[in-house]
Amino acid sequence: MASVVEEAKHISIPLYEDILARIKSRYPRRGGIEGEIAKLQTIYNIAVSKTEDVARLERLLSSLHPFYWRLVEIEFDRRAVEDAFECLSKARRIARRLWERYRYAILASRDLREARRVSAEGRGRILSLFKRCGRRLELLRNLTVFLQRLPSINPEEPTVIVAGPPNVGKSTFVRSVSTAKPEVADYPFTTKQVTVGHRAYGFTRVQVIDTPGLLDRPLEEMNQIERRAVAALMELKGVILFLADPTKNAYMSLERQVKLARDIASITGSREMYVGVNKCDIAEEQDVERAVELFTKLKEEGVVREVYRLSAINSVEASRVLDDIVRRSRLVGGI
Repeated sequence: MASVVEEAKHISIPLYEDILARIKSRYPRRGGIEGEIAKLQTIYNIAVSKTEDVARLERLLSSLHPFYWRLVEIEFDRRAVEDAFECLSKARRIARRLWERYRYAILASRDLREARRVSAEGRGRILSLFKRCGRRLELLRNLTVFLQRLPSINPEEPTVIVAGPPNVGKSTFVRSVSTAKPEVADYPFTTKQVTVGHRAYGFTRVQVIDTPGLLDRPLEEMNQIERRAVAALMELKGVILFLADPTKNAYMSLERQVKLARDIASITGSREMYVGVNKCDIAEEQDVERAVELFTKLKEEGVVREVYRLSAINSVEASRVLDDIVRRSRLVGGI
């Protein structure tokens, strides 16, 4: 599924105006009956050829991983997408029949005047088919652009989803543990960004995904899009690392952070969750101890599997935590 974005980049869906513009640039000027047939054929050929990628897009969607379908359904109504495909498929199918029917009717015309009338009627009917699908073409073009801008997340690769409140150090953690510079990409269901990093374990890569703006507030405060975004992430193969901020100027109190971790666990069900008490380099020791104590209670309840202390800006500490999570969760065999 890593090829979804690349494949989408080779798909081009025209607007109805684009079809008309191409027709005008290629419109034959010949006269006579042959000229009328050429005009009809030009309109048919361009309308059909310009919409060939609609079928290609439909095939791509039919093979989408559930993760990507979740993302699509956050932004687009699935029934509207299916209706758009049906409209274009029907238009292309009927256009072929009209082309064949009116071509023979032109040839059978008694004179040039009748041939022109028949040709004009045929051209108008073919164009009207695609004009009726104008809004659907716009929808499918937007969908294609959406797919082209998806983050390059491979739903088949083992994944660590880094969750927690804002400003807790999630992006810093991803950058610290990644062997390559993390990719920063617009995530489709938020105006914020997602950071995707990778760390190699032998011949296997583990994705480390930052989730700003998605899992940063209690479940009851999440809107429908945020909840669906969480569901999308749950389609990935992997575990959750919840980062906590024990400092006095944290975005959330420790009690709220514990509740958030519990809420995330309730959403994810059997998904393994680990907690990293971050910023131990700047937090007061008593605050770190209290955070560890509170989250250790979640461990005793079976909500989380392990609690770590770390400073995400320290790549050695951050890597130690990630390596232990990968080992414990068996995301990668042989380590």
